[in-house]
Amino acid sequence: MNLNILKNIINDIKKDDKVQNFLNELKNTIENTEEADIGILEKIQSENKISIGTKNQMELKMDEILKQYAKETAEKGDLYFIVEKTKAENTYTTYKYELDDDSVLKIQEDELPQGATVNTVLRKTDEKYIIDEEATIELENRINNMANELLEEQNRILNEYRKEGHLYRVSENINNRIFLWDITDKPKVEIEEVDFPEELISKATEGAIFEYLDGTYKLKENPLNI
Repeated sequence: MNLNILKNIINDIKKDDKVQNFLNELKNTIENTEEADIGILEKIQSENKISIGTKNQMELKMDEILKQYAKETAEKGDLYFIVEKTKAENTYTTYKYELDDDSVLKIQEDELPQGATVNTVLRKTDEKYIIDEEATIELENRINNMANELLEEQNRILNEYRKEGHLYRVSENINNRIFLWDITDKPKVEIEEVDFPEELISKATEGAIFEYLDGTYKLKENPLNI
């Protein structure tokens, strides 16, 4: 095909409002679908700087919240909470909470009711899954509130740990997760610094010394008597 003709066709498409509206709607649909397949904690963790400890706490507390809510609403039957979609298999990983037990299920996409996505709460009636909309909203709120409280607590502790003029030794660097020990304060309390300067991560080897100045960490090139 002549390149000029092809360019003209492309330009005509770009000028066609109906085509552009369709493409925009398609883009929004794809983005919304992808977002619907993201777990509550996964979304929060991707949008914030979170330590390993805080991440583990969030996951443990989410499980506690789900178990507690399942007990509170036991009269509605077993609670199924969709946590993940495996696109290659078209299956959804689902936590099942019974009164005194819990388990993990793989549910095929075609078994789910219309509108069910990751983070949806299901019940079972006559061997069919149905969406529990009230529970879905309630649990999303509880999990979000819990995660935000833990995030605020993490940041409060980190802000207290960061002290102007103090020296910090790198105790560990685990896959670019930096753990520091404040050696100006003698009690050995280590903490994971989630806001360590990216440009210094390669220099944050075990034993390296950094000084906290003007709200950030700065490498001590030749630390003496430390």
